[in-house]
Parts: sequence; C-alpha cells; structure tokens
Amino acid sequence: MKIGSINYQLFIYKSKTNRKGLAPIYCKLFYRDQLKIISTGIKVNPSDWDNNKYQIVNDALKSNILELWKQKLHKQLLDIYSHDHEVNLQQIANLLLCKPVHINTVVKTMGYIEVYNLYITQAYKTVGEQLQKRTVQKYITVCNSFKDFVKQYYNTKDIGLSDLRLKHLLEYEEFCLSVLKHKQVTINKSVQLLKQIIKYALGREYVDKDPWLLHKSKNVTTTIVYLTKDQLACVENAVNLTEKLTKVRDCFIFSCYSGLAYAEIASLSKENIIVKNGIRWITMKRQKTHKNFLIPLLPPAQIIWNKYEGDLPVLSNQKYNAYLKELAISINLTAHLTTHLARKTFTTTVLLGNNIPLKVASTLLGHSNTKITEKHYAEVTNDLLDQHVSSLFEIFSK
Repeated sequence: MKIGSINYQLFIYKSKTNRKGLAPIYCKLFYRDQLKIISTGIKVNPSDWDNNKYQIVNDALKSNILELWKQKLHKQLLDIYSHDHEVNLQQIANLLLCKPVHINTVVKTMGYIEVYNLYITQAYKTVGEQLQKRTVQKYITVCNSFKDFVKQYYNTKDIGLSDLRLKHLLEYEEFCLSVLKHKQVTINKSVQLLKQIIKYALGREYVDKDPWLLHKSKNVTTTIVYLTKDQLACVENAVNLTEKLTKVRDCFIFSCYSGLAYAEIASLSKENIIVKNGIRWITMKRQKTHKNFLIPLLPPAQIIWNKYEGDLPVLSNQKYNAYLKELAISINLTAHLTTHLARKTFTTTVLLGNNIPLKVASTLLGHSNTKITEKHYAEVTNDLLDQHVSSLFEIFSK
C-alpha cells in the first residue's frame, strides 16, 4: 500500500503470539532509506488474518478498529504532504502513538470525529481488562451516528474541536429523536458518551475548553420492573417442569437471590465462593464496572448451588432468554422474565423489600456509587416508605 512516496505494509507477528493465542499486528513504513516498524496495538487470532489482503476477517469489531487506525495513518501522511513537510517516519510514528510532536511549528486543529476514533482505538486495547467488547461496539455505534449527523446537517466529514458549539449537541439530540427515532433514554446515553470524548480531548490538551459544559440532558422517568414476592414464589415453587426448564428456572432463581448478571453467573466457579464469619459469600468483579464486590450466598441460592455442586447449568444467553419466555408461559406468569429482571428483583424484593438500607444494597450490587442506586430505585424506596408509614398507623391505631 502506498501514499505519495511512502509505502506501508501491515503484517502479523506470529512469533509474539500470547497465551490467549493472539498475535499483534504491526505496520512497516518505508520511505527512501528509512524503515520504521510500529505496533497498531491490535491483536488477533492468526487464523483471522488474511495475508493476501492485509486485513482481519471473522472479527468485525477488530476489523473496524484496524480501519480506524489506517484512516488515522492516511490522514497523518496526507497532512504532511499537504504542508510540504520533510517526511520523517519517527515523527509519523509519534503521531500514531499519540506522542507530542511539532512539525515546523505548524499547529493542526484536530476534528471531533478524529479524536473520537482515537478514543475508540485506545479503548479497544483495554478490552478484557477494563472494558467489555460490547462496550467498545457501543462507542463505535454512537460515533457512526454522530458522523451521520455531521454529514446530514453540515455536509462535511468532521467538525473541528475548536469549532464545536452547544448548538451542535442540541442538533444531534434533535437528529437522534427525529431521524433515528431513538428514545430519550438512549439519546441521553449517547450524549453522555459524546461528552466523555470532550473530556478525553481536554485531558490531552487537544482543546482548551468544554463547548458542551452548560448542556443538560432531559430527565427521563423510568419504571423499575421486578417480580413481587408472590411472583417470585410462583417461579420458585413451579412444578411439573421439563428438565430443561427446571435448570433454566434454577439459574433464574439463583440470579434473583444473588443479583448476578448473566455473564457473571456464566463465569461463576467454586473459586468465587469464600467463607467469612461463618457465612458463604460470592466474591467477583462486576464485569460492567470492573469493581470488586461481595454478595452473601443466601439460603435459596445456596440450595441451588449445592444441587448442582457448584456447576450451574447455564445455557447461552440467547437460548437462556428464549427458555425463560417459555417458562413464564408454562406457569401462566404475565411478567416478561429476563436476566435483567432477576437482578432488579434482587434489589427491590430481596434487599429493599426486606429493609436493607439503600447504601448497603448499592455496595452489594457493585454500583460505582450510591447515586446510581438512588437514581434507579427512588420510586421503589418511596413505595416502601408508604408501606412503613401505613404499618405505623396500624400499630398506633390499636
């Protein structure tokens, strides 16, 4: 591949394959008598690399990340040519590795989407350690929606960071609502991520002020859906189930009494069970927040754990949700059973419904702070308050 008088070639470094079977992708830069080899920061299974086309196959996410990296390389090279700068491969490498570099004192204003792509590239490198793969995919989805907005509203490919104004974010919200038909809660999450890119740019001094500092997202009232005590008992005590539905029911009930998300139940092992002060606890790291947490193995969950000798019969997520739907129908339950519903049931019915303080519930849920718990469960705690006040009236009316 060639840009101007510079040639580059992507290749996979098989001899550096790690224990997970992933090999790093490198790039050779050639210019006259200069040769520079730089890492793209991307690792793939050697079987997913096409040596003829120099591209990733069978992994859409990594393929997208590599394309973003190549776009960045092309842009840096074109910038150098457009300003008639002397080509220095080390300077190009520094730019790609986000190291500060000054070329003939020319200051280039970075574009918002350009910075966003850089953010995605760096975020990808933390997949499995700090972020989940699906989280990076969400980053890409929001970035693509902003690209579409810029193209449709301004007929351009990018907006300079220094040119961003509050109106751009307001117009993006309008675009999401009217064109993409997104719900307000989805728009708020997208905007939150867009603001995160600005903070990223501020931290690296790509921009000196936040153009969206005064923006406030619209409040959205959400209703927490969960199983009541009676509904939970209905599922728990269901009889005449097939072997498959019995296993699905047991995993669902385990989640209702532990608050574990599907991915956490699927990865749960005997090593995650510890004994502390005579009580068995589940100790794990929340996959969504990467925060360590402890959850007591409550008696109903412990019965199921013992039943399967610490090896819960977890199906694939898709099949699991399909069977949960079948389970609800078989026991005439109108509630839409999902793994997410089980976690909500743990919070509301099992914890808050049994007078566990909100702060304690937040810790057990592995939330990064109590504000998250308060935001989502304010309505529930108000309902519980009404119940307790009613109980007080009954007591003092006797």
